[in-house]
Amino acid sequence: MTEKIKLSGLESFLMRIADYLRKNMEESEYKEYIFGLLFLKRMSDVFEEKREVLKKDYQHLPEDALNSILEDKTTYGDTFFVPKRARWNEGWYDEENETEVPALRDLKTDIGPMLNKALTAIEDANSEVLQGIFKDRINFNKMSVDGTPVIKNSDLRKMIEEFNNFPPLLNKNFEFPDLLGAAYEFILKYFADSAGKKGGEFYTPNTVVRMLVKLLQVDEGMSIYDPTVGSGGMLIQAYQYIEDEGKNPKNLALYGQDNKDGVVAICKMNMIFHDILGSHIKYGDTLVNPQHTKNGKIMKFDRVIANPPFSQKYSTEEMKYKDRFIYGFTPEDAKQADLMFVQHMLASCDENKGGRVVVVMPHGVLFRGRKEKEIRTAMLQRDVDVLEGVISLPPQLFYGTGIPACVMVFSKRKTDDMKGKVFFINADREYKEGKKQNTLRPEDIEKISYVYLNKMEVPNYSRLVDLSEIEQNGYTLNIRKYVDNTPAPEHHDVHAHLVGGVPAVEIEEINSNLSSKIHFDAFTLFSSGNDSYRQFAVSNCDEIKKAVEESSEVNAVVSQLHDNLSSWWETASDEFATIAGHRDALLSKVRNSLMQSMRQALEPIGMLDQHQVAGIFVNWWDGVKYDLKTIMQRKWDIDLIYPEYSDLVTAMFFADEQQAIDKKQEDVANCEANLEDIVEQILESVDYEPEEPAEGEEAKEIKHTPKLAHEQLAVALKGCEEDSDDAKELEAYSAQLKECEGALKAAKSELDQLQKTLDLHLELKCLGVESKKLYAEGLLNQANNEIAEVTQHAIALLEQSGLQFCIPSEDASIETILVSLDEIKKSVPSNKNKRTAEQNTLLTKVAQAKDVLKEPKKKFAKLQKEVVKIQQVLSGYDATMQSIGGQITEEETRTLILQKHYNIIADQLNRYTEQERRDVIAACEHLFDKYATSAQQIATDCNKVMNELNDILKKLKYVD
Repeated sequence: MTEKIKLSGLESFLMRIADYLRKNMEESEYKEYIFGLLFLKRMSDVFEEKREVLKKDYQHLPEDALNSILEDKTTYGDTFFVPKRARWNEGWYDEENETEVPALRDLKTDIGPMLNKALTAIEDANSEVLQGIFKDRINFNKMSVDGTPVIKNSDLRKMIEEFNNFPPLLNKNFEFPDLLGAAYEFILKYFADSAGKKGGEFYTPNTVVRMLVKLLQVDEGMSIYDPTVGSGGMLIQAYQYIEDEGKNPKNLALYGQDNKDGVVAICKMNMIFHDILGSHIKYGDTLVNPQHTKNGKIMKFDRVIANPPFSQKYSTEEMKYKDRFIYGFTPEDAKQADLMFVQHMLASCDENKGGRVVVVMPHGVLFRGRKEKEIRTAMLQRDVDVLEGVISLPPQLFYGTGIPACVMVFSKRKTDDMKGKVFFINADREYKEGKKQNTLRPEDIEKISYVYLNKMEVPNYSRLVDLSEIEQNGYTLNIRKYVDNTPAPEHHDVHAHLVGGVPAVEIEEINSNLSSKIHFDAFTLFSSGNDSYRQFAVSNCDEIKKAVEESSEVNAVVSQLHDNLSSWWETASDEFATIAGHRDALLSKVRNSLMQSMRQALEPIGMLDQHQVAGIFVNWWDGVKYDLKTIMQRKWDIDLIYPEYSDLVTAMFFADEQQAIDKKQEDVANCEANLEDIVEQILESVDYEPEEPAEGEEAKEIKHTPKLAHEQLAVALKGCEEDSDDAKELEAYSAQLKECEGALKAAKSELDQLQKTLDLHLELKCLGVESKKLYAEGLLNQANNEIAEVTQHAIALLEQSGLQFCIPSEDASIETILVSLDEIKKSVPSNKNKRTAEQNTLLTKVAQAKDVLKEPKKKFAKLQKEVVKIQQVLSGYDATMQSIGGQITEEETRTLILQKHYNIIADQLNRYTEQERRDVIAACEHLFDKYATSAQQIATDCNKVMNELNDILKKLKYVD
């Protein structure tokens, strides 16, 4: 079974390549070198694969005709043509210089210039797609200020070796088809993280893009345009969205433009790595000179999406197509190009197919005055009415800017229920907090998109607002004007703070808002009081935590959720399994159906609302998206289980072996404890005290180890009389110490052997024995070949020495030669007096022959032992396979993969239920901190302390 290239493996491989560059330049610089090498190797591998197919198709042709066809670019169709000098595995003859040029994989000298020429050659040969990507931009021969190469030839050689040792970058070798695209996205994010502010120039966080694409409502056959395209993530995710819907993404027309040539190159490579051909990505300043034009006008697109750079300057001096900006111009030198981008996008949006624009904007455009207000006002007139929605995003989602951001959604053809209205969502409080950058969680994306697309009004989250209200507010779109999610100011009860008790109304508030969801009655934490105030029945916060965690009612509702989840999965797993082996599976249909049925199973219990249940689902679904692609491509592949989830295989097939390991681990722990005890007893018996540190030195911690115990015993024994009681006691301790050490060593050895056996059984169960047998057979063949070489060498030595008399005429080997020599020796009388002169001469030759064979005999014996050992291993494999019940079946693998997915979902459910518990605990603890000690109690305690102090002072006669 050939192991597929996994995403994690490819990511690690690319990071190893990065290690060779990291020491020579900044991380923000060397991404293009990695992309260039990766592209070169991928194109060459794909070209070579296609070339082999063509060779078979045209094998009937004469050699000259075949070679002519193989060097004809048109023969390769959609496959990129790779010229000779850019081929990884094929050398070529340079007719101009009359020299043989090695393949790229074999380059040893001048590697930088040769790689540059290879990239130029592949760009020139495919200029209709690759123009501007490599030439004059990626320079593997770049020089530093002192005239030395930035990347050493030796480092380039090591990078090439890394690629040589990695499997060919072919789709058939990938765990799922879009593996290379996923790895490219990983590298892009890695460099964006490293580049800080500059990362925002080419990369928008994946989670934000996913949300924007959902809001865009794209469909097959549409044209999609990104005027600030960056690395192309929005266009690619739109393509993948259509693919996941089971529709034809190749019918999409993708257009983009960016004002940085390096970013345009990255975008084009990103498209190619995702197997998206035919996109139209151009270089230039979108505001000054839009490149996508037709018949002297800017082109119109069905959908327009972008994350333009915030707060930029712009210039009208050389600006073309100024009629785009029908709502007006913002000041050129005021860093207010934001609404200029919006106007360009609106001008580029076609009304057909309900033209939509989705754009990320800084919050300032929603409320700033002067020209921006004039533009905003014009857009919000009832006869224009293009703004459909505004969504406030959490802080610090984007690279290099802390400016608060929002999403604005425009529609060129609003539905009747949205005319004269704008839908607002305030989602700025729901996100995952990070050290440098925050992120939208899958559940946050699901909630925003679901609420927005269904125009659901959720208190303190979303609201549909009439244009008349916006007009009354002076055309400000400040989101908190319409959806204020600011927490209400905390209530403080003066009576409770002064006199004591906890307001019953605040306890009831916790019940109604939080604890009732988990079926916990907060009043159970209180023992007495009146209708208005209660007294705590607990004395500290730990007791509150314990009461909630051990509540039978809470645990019952959590158990009910898991029972319902298990029942849901019994039927849902069959529906989920329908995607296996179906590359055209309607993922979105399966996804929507499973989410709906999960909601029906979990929501009625009441602990989790629809958005939380959706969060459980999307955290699972989005987290296993690459699993889904693998299942669709290769069905129930054991790579999805082994080795990462080997514990599931162990539980199904090797529970007894694991139990034995667990038992042996307990034995090891007991032996370690016994050894520690005897060490302490010994050190105590010899009155061990560590040496005092020298003056000015810090005392070092001396670990009490068996070695130290042995040393101290030896010192103590030297001071004892032989056969004295003290000596006998110390010798007994020494014996106990050695016995404990021996027991621990033996237990660890047995544990190690048990673990190795289980590891072998797991590997054979999951991957089968064929690859191991092939490897062993290869070693066996190698050993037999070496035996033959040793034999031939020995025969040659004998012949050179004139001792060929002992070489058998048939089946000659060292073994048969030695037998022949022994037989000759036996044929000669052992009594010297009875031998003839000829027999004595023969014995001398036998001795000489044995002396010649001395070294070959040693090598032969060693190789024979290896052969026997390998043969035993081979026969052992078959016996082991039989003992473990053979290789895992597809049905068994299916069961394990489904179990893995259920465990992931169950873990997500636990995460949400635990959060609900924590919220209740935190709220009750806050009440305790707030009201447990009243001002009156503080005064009483203070008076008590003062009285006690006064009594002490009187006794000491300091006061009367």
